[in-house]
Amino acid sequence: MQAMLGRADPLRVERRPNPTQVDAYLNKSILRQTPKRPGEHRKLLQNYKEGISPTNYIISTAITGQSIQAANSLSLSGFDRECLSYIQDSILVVLLGKHWPWSTVSYAYHKIATKEPMVMSMMLASAAREIYRSKLYDNENSLGHLPSSEQSDMDGRAHYGRALSNLREALKQEVKSPQQIEAIFITLWLMIDYENRFGSGASAINIHIRGIETLLYNHIVPLLECHTRPAAITDSQLPSQQPNPHMNVFTFGEHASNSDSATLAPPAGSIDGLGGTCVPLFLLWTLYFFTPAALFFGSGTGRLETDIFRFFLQSETGNSALSLTEIYRLSRQSPSRFWGDGYPMSSQLDDLENLPGLTLYHRSHVIQFKITEMFKHTSGPDISFGADSPYQRIANDISTLSIEYDTLLTSAKLSPSCDVAGDRRVMETIFWSAITYYGTVVYFHLCFEDLVARRPEFQTSMLPLTTAVSLVLELSLKLHRSRPRLLVRITWPLFIAGIATSDRIYQDWVSIRLRELGRYGQNYDRIKEDIII
Repeated sequence: MQAMLGRADPLRVERRPNPTQVDAYLNKSILRQTPKRPGEHRKLLQNYKEGISPTNYIISTAITGQSIQAANSLSLSGFDRECLSYIQDSILVVLLGKHWPWSTVSYAYHKIATKEPMVMSMMLASAAREIYRSKLYDNENSLGHLPSSEQSDMDGRAHYGRALSNLREALKQEVKSPQQIEAIFITLWLMIDYENRFGSGASAINIHIRGIETLLYNHIVPLLECHTRPAAITDSQLPSQQPNPHMNVFTFGEHASNSDSATLAPPAGSIDGLGGTCVPLFLLWTLYFFTPAALFFGSGTGRLETDIFRFFLQSETGNSALSLTEIYRLSRQSPSRFWGDGYPMSSQLDDLENLPGLTLYHRSHVIQFKITEMFKHTSGPDISFGADSPYQRIANDISTLSIEYDTLLTSAKLSPSCDVAGDRRVMETIFWSAITYYGTVVYFHLCFEDLVARRPEFQTSMLPLTTAVSLVLELSLKLHRSRPRLLVRITWPLFIAGIATSDRIYQDWVSIRLRELGRYGQNYDRIKEDIII
C-alpha cells in the first residue's frame, strides 16, 4: 500500500500513543453529543471496557441450563468444557454477525460438531487458541509472561492435529451426502480461520483454500446449481488456475504429513439438498473475509482466492447458474432451512430486518474486488476513462449504491450509537455495512487518485476522499463506543481510512484500536505491517 500511495505508512508512528488521551480527546471534541449506553451494559461489553480478559469469565458465561455436548468419539477434559462454554462469546460469533443462540456458529456446534469429531475438534482448537491469545495479549501489556507449557496453547494445537487427522479420513471416503460436504466445508473454513489468526499464515492457508477449491468445483457448484437452474460447467468456463481434483490438500500445515494423499472423490451423480445447509453462508464468508486478507499475505494466497472470486464474478455473464447473485440469495435463505422448524419467527424477522444492510455489504465487497482487479491488471496509461470503461462502470456502481441505500446510510450518520435499537442487531448491521461502503469509496480513491489528478476533465459523482475518510472514522468511533468488539468486522476500512487521514489524533486512535484487536489473533498484528497489492 505504501508503494501505491507513494508515502510511508502514517500508522507506523515511532511514539506510542496514549489510549486514554486519544479517547478522551475524541469523546470530548467529536462525539460530545453522543449519549452513553443507557442502563446496564451487557456483561461481555462491561468486562471488555473494564479490561477484563474473556479468560476470566469463560465458566460463568456457559449456557444456563444446557449440558455441554460433544461428538461421541471425543472425551472432554475440564478445560475442554470451559472452551465449549466460551464459544458463544468467541470472536467468531461476533465476526459472523448473527447473535447467539441462532448464529451459524451455534448451528455448527449444536447440529454438526456434536456428530462430527473433526468439526468439534476445530471448534475446541479455535476456542483454546483464542483464550491463549487473550492471555498472551494481557501478559504482554502487563509486562508478564506465560509459561511455555500453557495448557490452552497445547490443547489448541492438539485439537487441531486431531481435526486434520479426522479430515484426512473423511476425504479418503467418497463424498455422498450434502451433510458430509457441509461438515468437510465447515472444517476447512475453521482451519483457514485458525491458520489466519493463530497458525503459520499464508503457506498453510493456501493448502486449506486449495481444499475448498477442490470441494467447490467437484461438489458444491454442481449441487447448488440444483437450486437455480440446470447448467453444466465445462473446462472452458472454469478459471485458468483450476485446481486438480485429486490434489493432496495436506502437503503443509501444523500437523501435516507428506505421505498422506487425501483426495476428494468425484461426485456420484447430482444430489440435491446442499442449499438446505450452511455451505452457501460459509462460502460467502470465504469470499468476504479472505479475499481482502490476501492483500496481507502476498501474491500466492491472493492468486488462489482471486480465482474463487473471479469464478463467481464471471458467472454473472451467464456462463453458470451459480453466480454471486445466486450464492447471496441462497445464503440469505439458508438459516431458516438448515435450522428447520425450530427456527423461531423472531429470528426470521431479524433476518428480514437486516437484509438491506447485508445486501449493501455484499455489493460493496463485489465492487472492492473489481477495484482490486482493475488496479492489479492495468497501469496508468492503460486505464480508459471513457463512458463505458471499467473505471467509469465501477464509479457508477459506487454512486448507484449511495442512491439506492440513502436511507440506510443516512440512518448510520444520524444515529448516535448502536444502542438506539436495544438488543436488536439491526443498527450493528447498518453501521457495519455503511462503514464498508464508505471504505469502498476510500479504497477507490486511494487506488486511482493519482491517475484522476492527471485527468482534470474526468469527474465522478461519488463522495470525495476526505468526506469518505471522515465518515469511516466517525462511524467507527461511534461503533466502538457502543460495541467495541464489532471493530473486528471493519478492520480493512478502518485501516485504509487510517492511512488516508491527515488527522494525527485519528491516526493514533486507529493504531490503538488495531493493536487492541491483537488479542483475538496475530493476523490483526500483521495489518500494521507493510501491505503490497
